[in-house]
This record gives sequence, structure tokens and C-alpha cells, in this order.
Amino acid sequence: MMLRRSSHGAVLIALLLTGLCSYGQTPTVKPDPSGATKAFLEGAKALEKDDLRTAVKDFQRAFQLAPQNRDYATSLTIAREHLLTKLVQDASKSRLLGNNAAARADLAEAYTLDPQNPIVAQHLDELARDYEPHDALLAPAVETSSPPVNLSPSNGKMSFHLRSAGTDVLRQVLSAYGIVPTLDSSVPSQLVRFDVDNVDFAQAAQMLKLATGTFFVPLDEKRVLVAADTKDNRAKFERQVMETIYLPGLTPDEATGLGNAVRQVFEIQQATIQQDQHTLTVRGPKERVEALNHTLAELLAGRGQVLLNLRLYEIDQSRLVNLGAQLPQQTTVFNVPSEVNQIIQNNQSAVQQIISSGLANAGDNLAIVAILIASGVVSGTVFNQPFALFGGGITESGLTLNQSATLNLSLNSSDTRAIDNVQLRVQDQDQATFRSGTRYPIVTSTYSNLAGSSLNIPGISQAGLSSYLQNLGISAASLQSSLSTTIPQVQYQDLGLTLTATPRIQQDHDVSLKLDLKIVSLTGQTLDGNPVLSNRQYTGNITLARGESALVVSNITKQQSAAISGIPGLSELPGFLQSTTNKDTQVSTTKLIVLITPYIVRLGHTQPAGQMVMLPVH
Repeated sequence: MMLRRSSHGAVLIALLLTGLCSYGQTPTVKPDPSGATKAFLEGAKALEKDDLRTAVKDFQRAFQLAPQNRDYATSLTIAREHLLTKLVQDASKSRLLGNNAAARADLAEAYTLDPQNPIVAQHLDELARDYEPHDALLAPAVETSSPPVNLSPSNGKMSFHLRSAGTDVLRQVLSAYGIVPTLDSSVPSQLVRFDVDNVDFAQAAQMLKLATGTFFVPLDEKRVLVAADTKDNRAKFERQVMETIYLPGLTPDEATGLGNAVRQVFEIQQATIQQDQHTLTVRGPKERVEALNHTLAELLAGRGQVLLNLRLYEIDQSRLVNLGAQLPQQTTVFNVPSEVNQIIQNNQSAVQQIISSGLANAGDNLAIVAILIASGVVSGTVFNQPFALFGGGITESGLTLNQSATLNLSLNSSDTRAIDNVQLRVQDQDQATFRSGTRYPIVTSTYSNLAGSSLNIPGISQAGLSSYLQNLGISAASLQSSLSTTIPQVQYQDLGLTLTATPRIQQDHDVSLKLDLKIVSLTGQTLDGNPVLSNRQYTGNITLARGESALVVSNITKQQSAAISGIPGLSELPGFLQSTTNKDTQVSTTKLIVLITPYIVRLGHTQPAGQMVMLPVH
């Protein structure tokens, strides 16, 4: 076959023969500025409507009517480039859709529009290939293997009642169906009884193999080789077939396990796994390769996939109430005459001045004390703070309150709601883990040097320390601190919620979930410097229909504390006296609800069991 290929010159000739419209030069026209403006406006409108061909023609008309206007030339260049790009893109889309004629027309129009454009030049080879004659295509030089040899026995069912040597039985039965047998020397010649009625060739051949302990190797459509069914004979006479199977989505461990199963279960020793190409190449007997294909068809169907819709609702509520009146709980009782006499005795000079100046009469002790307190001479006494008097004469007494009364009306309430919606897509019987929380560092051990408590370096730790070392900042203290470095070893602990789910798709399309829920938190206590953790865990199995939700856990924590301040005895009495008691109440409630909903997004196997595969037995 001769190969004829068109050159670029032939392509150009073909383009001229297509009769496509050309955007070449037109005859020179008389300048017309008003007509150029009108043509430019029409081109701008066409450009807004994405009509690039009309825009190019209008801009070209405006440029011809007003060549000195640079705006018209620039607009023409931009519109032409946009049209070229659009034509090339349309040609690529048409070629992908198999419409080669439309692609060729777009490229030809682009070439006539601007033959020097580098984008169009890149597609000249495509035009050349389009114009090549179909007989110039060369068939790929690939040798395909011939199909396996199959026997063509005569149709119909027959009956046999034979009692003879195995070799004779084989010749008579196979010859009855028009098959000429060639017996190997390994075929046993012991006595065989073969009694069957109304069987076709396939049934007769299967029973004949079992009765004589042989296997058949087709030589052509009418001839067959018969040999004793042994491992050596099968390796010697049985035809081998080779196949390359693509294994998408298998991990290296799964591919290695599959290769071992091919060698051990199917006894196909020539099996090669290519991890980089995800292929399995096998070479073995046709029956075993067919059995392998049936098995892989079930395996490569893939496992089902389940979408777990996980919703977490966390509600934290706290309420702090401080309500009531807090009365003074400490008082001081004193004798008024004694306190007055003590103040006067301690301030005799000031008292004489008050009497001599006529501010108070002698003997009016209460007036004198009041003047002393008002003038600031006396301070820090029981009369400098509010007091109450009771009694009279020598027994007149006073009562002071060491604390002031307080009326509390306080309310502090908070409500926090957190909603998390997480979707986990996991394969059937695989494990999915969801964590919500923080990683808390815990010091498990520390490492420090085993040096002594003192550092003894001549010239540094003793007298005569080198001044040069001191200028460098080296001292005994700095060396000692460097030797006492402690290196901690930290282990991070997951705090919060950890949910592990393993779905299993059942035959009725329900989903069985194996759940493991763990909640870890800090208790606020320590042991040997390490924090004590609170661990709550739930493990169980549930079965849900598709789209059905399950309440996995509802965790409720409530803390309540109350502090009462009041007068002993009176505050415990019912009635209005109880209102004089101050109550400080704190209530904190935490609720955690976890809802999980499984959805089956892919079913790998729709049948409960695959086809039974029978392996040949030696």
C-alpha cells in the first residue's frame, strides 16, 4: 500500500476550492468620516451581541472610510483576534464531537481571515490530515492471537451401552459424534463400563472423562488429543492462554493478596502483578483462566459505600441567681458614760479649750464629745460610726453595726447551642472515625543530667577566674544551669468526642452499624502532677433502614450549688423574715445528643451470591 500525504500547498488550494467567504482586502473607497462613525457604531453593537463576524466587517468598513483613525484600526484588530480564537475553539469542539466537516470549515475560515496568525498556524497539520484520501491510512501493525480451538461435533443425542477397554470406549463414543480421537500412551486400558441414554456431546464428553480418567485437548474442529488426567500431562499437552486484567482501586496489599490467591487457589503459577500499571497478567489453562475471570468479575464489582450523616447537638445552659438581703452579722455594744469619760480623760487640753471658749458648759460631757468629734480631734471611736442608744443613766448603752446591710438582685444566665453536621463516606465493612475536641499535652517523663550539685572547673569556679572568659559571658553559674537542663517527654491525649462506626450492608439493604463512642474530659484533679481524665465509653451494634436515624447517646450533666447567708434561726423561719436571707444559686446543665443516619450510595453486589465456579481437578 502506498502512502500519499497532502502538502501545505495542496491544503491552500483546497481552501480556495471550498468557496468560503474571504476577509481579504477590498478596493479602496473614498474617505467618509460620517459613514465611518456609523459603521463603527454598528460594529460596537454587533460586538455587544457577540456577533464577531458582523463586528469585523463593520470595523473593517469604518477603517476603510477613515484610515487615519487609530481607534478604528485597533477595534478591527481586537475583533479579528476574538473571531480567530472563537473559530479555533469551535473547530476543537466540533472535532471532539466527531463533526470533522464543521471543524475543517472553521479552520479554513480562520486561515483566510489571518494566514500569519500563530494560533492558526498550529492547526495546519490538522487541515492537511483532513484532506488526505482515506486509502492513505495505514493499518496498525499489531498481530492478534487466534481464537481458541473448539470442537464441532455432530448435533443430536445418543445412547451408549459399552463394556470394554477404556481406549475402545473412547474411540467408539467420540467417533459417534464425528470426532477423531488421538490417544496418548498414558491413557489407561482397564475395563470400563459406560451406560448412558439420550445425551449430547457435552454431556457424553464430561461423563467419559470421569469414567476413563482422561482429559481432551482439541487439535482442530474434528480431532482431539486424549491423555490421562495428570498434572504432568496437563502441563505438557494443555493449551495455555494469556490475559492482562486491569485492577483499578486496589491497594498494594490487596493486589499482592490477589496475586497469591491466583497462584494458590487457581494454581496459575505464571501470574505477575504490576503495581504501577494496576494490572494482573496471567498465563494458564483456559478453564482456570475462565474460572479466574468469573471470580474477578465478582471481586471487581467493588464494595458498597455508605454515607453516614452525623449530627451533634450540644446545649450548655448556666444560670446564676443572687437574690435577697444580707443583714449585718456582727455588732458592738458599749456603755455610753464609760466611752465618754475615756474620751474626755484622753483629751483634757482640748476639753479646757472648749469650756474656756464657751462652746460647751462644764459637765456637759456629751456636748464636749460631740465638739471633739466634729472638729476632728477625736477619731476612730465608736461615736465616729452610726450607733443606736438604749437605756438611761449609768446603764445607757450604745449599739454599732460593724457591717452594712446589702440588698442583692442579680441574675446571670447563658445559653450556648452548638450544632455540628458531619458527613462521612465509607466503604462497606470499613471503619470511619470522627473526632471532635482538642489534643491535650501530658508530660509522661522528664530527662535531666546526672551531674553533681556543684561545678568545679579550675580557673572558673575557683579563684583566679580568667577575665577573658568573663568578658565572653562564661561563668560558673551559666555552666551549672546548662548542665541542669530538663528535657520533657510529652504525650498528647485526645479530649472530647471520638466516634468510630463500621457499617455493614445487609441483604435487605438495611445497614448494621458497629459503634464505639468515647468521651474523654479533664476532672480537674491531678495525680503525681498528671491530670486525671474522665472516660465514658459506649460500644454496641444497631441495625437501621436506609435513611432512618438513631439516637446514639444522650449525655446530660447537671451541676447545682446554693449558698445561703442570713441570721441563724430567724432566716430559717417561714414568713417575711425569710426574705432577709440572701441566696446565691448556680445551676449548670450540659446536654449532648448524637444522631447518626446511614444512606447507601452504592451497592456493590445486588445478588446474595455469585455464580458457582467449578475448577478442574487433576
